[in-house]
Amino acid sequence: MKNILLATDLGVHSDRAMERALKIAKEQKAQLHIVHIAPDYTGAQSKKNPLNLLKKTEDLILTYLGEYKDFEDVDTKITVKQGGEVFFEILEVAYAHKADLIVAGMHGKNRFRDLFIGTTIERIIRKGITPVLLVKDKPSGSYQSVLAGVDFAQGSRNAMRLAMGIAPEAVFHAVHMFSLPVTYFEADFYIEVQAATEKSQRKMMDAFVNTERSYFEKKYASLAEKISGEVIEGAVIGALIEKAKGHKADLLTMGTHSQVGFRSKLGGTAGGILSDPPCDVLVASEKFHDEF
Repeated sequence: MKNILLATDLGVHSDRAMERALKIAKEQKAQLHIVHIAPDYTGAQSKKNPLNLLKKTEDLILTYLGEYKDFEDVDTKITVKQGGEVFFEILEVAYAHKADLIVAGMHGKNRFRDLFIGTTIERIIRKGITPVLLVKDKPSGSYQSVLAGVDFAQGSRNAMRLAMGIAPEAVFHAVHMFSLPVTYFEADFYIEVQAATEKSQRKMMDAFVNTERSYFEKKYASLAEKISGEVIEGAVIGALIEKAKGHKADLLTMGTHSQVGFRSKLGGTAGGILSDPPCDVLVASEKFHDEF
């Protein structure tokens, strides 16, 4: 990982994402690009002298950075712009610097799906292909427990592998959820179909875990036994949240454009998880390829 982009709104919880971004950049020996898009206040003094606003905002970010002990060990570059579509401007900076990861904070008020859909972060994830790490909690060190929502598609695999690169010392637990049509519940063949489906899904999970163990051991020369997996029948959102709590996960990974991931306009699982996440969340698209 060579370039990390921190997208900050300088809000009340922005310090959490900044601290996490600094830690990852330091561990990866990557350059940290920090971008802030200032509001375009029509008729305001800043409109008459935009360079003054941009310079003051950059100085403010430098002041915040100076509060972290990791700051001096990280090569940082600050970009402050004013106006425009925030998500587009952030993606433009990410592409310009070939960002391997976008780090952003979660807004405390985005606790319902209808408030999440249409936000800047939702658009960055939906319209871009760069992996996004959404930081909820204040970092207490490197990630120790990672829960991977898996549907066996490339997106969820990419997200898990990216997490391996960020936290090679963590314990990884992959979870795949499946469900049968509601109408099957009253049918006399339900138990037979359930057993056959679970057996098939477990076989796929075993193959997935074996592949990721080999990848992990070869890539990071670490204990592959730290990767485990299970298959569960039930509601995806509820199962993921409960498993994250049960494993005391500090990072949850998901793939985009997949069953355990993003659908049209971030519906389904992603909208539910990201509206009120149990911990930090890392999402990666099917188009992203691991280059660690």
